[in-house]
Amino acid sequence: MSLREQLEELLPGILPDDPRHAIKGTELIRLIRERLPGDYSDASLRYHFSFMAAEPESRIAKVERGQGYYLRNSISDQESNSRGLLPLFCGGSSLRNDKDSLWAKALALVVRQYDTTGRGVFVFAPGKTLDEPSWYKPNLVVVDWPDGDWESGALIFDKTALERRRMTGAPAVGLRSVCLTHVPPSHQSFRQEFFRALSTALWTKTGELILVGEMPNDGELSELRRLSAEFGIGIICLEIPEKRLIELPGTEEIFRAKEEQCSQLLAELEFYRISAPKNREIRVDMDEIMDPELGALFDWIASCLERGRVEEYEFRVSSY
Repeated sequence: MSLREQLEELLPGILPDDPRHAIKGTELIRLIRERLPGDYSDASLRYHFSFMAAEPESRIAKVERGQGYYLRNSISDQESNSRGLLPLFCGGSSLRNDKDSLWAKALALVVRQYDTTGRGVFVFAPGKTLDEPSWYKPNLVVVDWPDGDWESGALIFDKTALERRRMTGAPAVGLRSVCLTHVPPSHQSFRQEFFRALSTALWTKTGELILVGEMPNDGELSELRRLSAEFGIGIICLEIPEKRLIELPGTEEIFRAKEEQCSQLLAELEFYRISAPKNREIRVDMDEIMDPELGALFDWIASCLERGRVEEYEFRVSSY
């Protein structure tokens, strides 16, 4: 039985019905451990709690303002939590203005651009505000899973191919660090965005910078290509006029769009590969790699590899 299935059985017997008595994450982990077989990390349990709480059909709910989890047991709870993917992927950061809202739309479009190709997407919470992004955690990490086949909505790894990877010393998965920026018409320089993408990609094999919005001018394109050739960061522009980006459905609708709707939304974007990423030597800072949020990423990947499969609900995961 998967960890998700075990939590679905155990949580109704632990969580209170009243959100005023919600149980904080640390205490909930302690209570779950008393009943849960297996040695799951705190980070793995936390991301399962957060992701389940973002799904309106799940019994677990997270209080809207404050901390803690409770049992969702009414239509009003389902309605109030049906918009949960945005706070999940934005890590509780408040969207203070139109600029922040357009950045959130850009994030949703990039996540869907990757997850519709069968890749795993792990989204890092940006922090208290979107104006001060992290320089060691990217916006998201894209996971290229081992070869496998789709069965009942899950990707089942080819055990033989996975074992041969291990025997030859090849990595079981590929990790790509991705930073994104929303590009308004007045944007003039991309150097800060580029070097942030470089900084956050030191512990992954490849890194990319994705520009969502207006295409850079010829001078900026030339500078970006020069930097990419020197440092190996790939660059993509998903071009869309500012006015059209504003007119697109809301961020939550983009996150939750079905396959056909998602294809229509992504068709609004003109995909331009400005430069391809290069495989680079990984430089690991153990102090940073032991960060709890990075731990949640590695626990998620390890859990999928151990089970030999990725469930449908696991293709988009957040550290928040």
